[in-house]
Amino acid sequence: MQDVLVKAMWLNEHLNDPSLVIADCRFDLTNPSAGKNAYEESHIPGAVYFHLDEELSGPVEKHGGRHPLPDLTTFAALLGDKGIDHEKTVIVYDDQGGAMAARLWWMLQYLGHERVAVLDGGFTGWREAGYSVTSEKTTILPTQFDIHIRKPKQLVQMEEIQKGENPLIDSREPDRYHGKVEPIDKKAGHIPGALNRFWKENLTEGQHWKSSQTLKREWSFISSQDAPIVYCGSGVTACANMLALQRAGIHHARLYLGSWSDWISYEENPVHTSLDSGV
Repeated sequence: MQDVLVKAMWLNEHLNDPSLVIADCRFDLTNPSAGKNAYEESHIPGAVYFHLDEELSGPVEKHGGRHPLPDLTTFAALLGDKGIDHEKTVIVYDDQGGAMAARLWWMLQYLGHERVAVLDGGFTGWREAGYSVTSEKTTILPTQFDIHIRKPKQLVQMEEIQKGENPLIDSREPDRYHGKVEPIDKKAGHIPGALNRFWKENLTEGQHWKSSQTLKREWSFISSQDAPIVYCGSGVTACANMLALQRAGIHHARLYLGSWSDWISYEENPVHTSLDSGV
């Protein structure tokens, strides 16, 4: 697709297109069942549901972070079971500003499926535009999804972060980046040398995304020729920054999927806080 976002009007006009799959990724990190419950109560007609913990992530181990990738062969089978193959255009939405939707958007792109976009404004924007919702169960025509990883280096492991050779972007809120608070992980702070760009800075009112021109200006501290590495707490909200970078014309960004929760699982890895610099 030409853009990583679509408007609610466009989706409504193409709602009955058989080559379209709509994916609902609503999820609450503090209440893992809330997203699926919300989907069952009402969703965009024809949407299928993806659960962040159970389907978009694999088992948590000592290393790898809080949301590692699932087994890719199993995940490809799941995509097929939900009606997704390489002939389908996938439109992904959530109600969390696009953060959860961006995770599936990135995963599909990584697996070689580029016909995927995030719904601008999310579920709330869809409803506010007056478009229909339903509680009816979606009829799915299973298919086969084949993995074609064309850019394996788009996924970065911890060892590459240790080298410190590329610009590093921390996607978490500033207080977590500075180490002033840490509500989730065992250590506070950030990876030394990382710059902070809170993923929500890419949004404007009502969960809508800023224009590509605005994002290009705001991300100008990164060269279009750079290959920045993006991370967050566990590789979820970082995907929102990956989407923003693509909108800004920076197409070589890479994801440290394990992110902060993986980095601190290695005792020898250094951490930086505002106390270290007096900020």
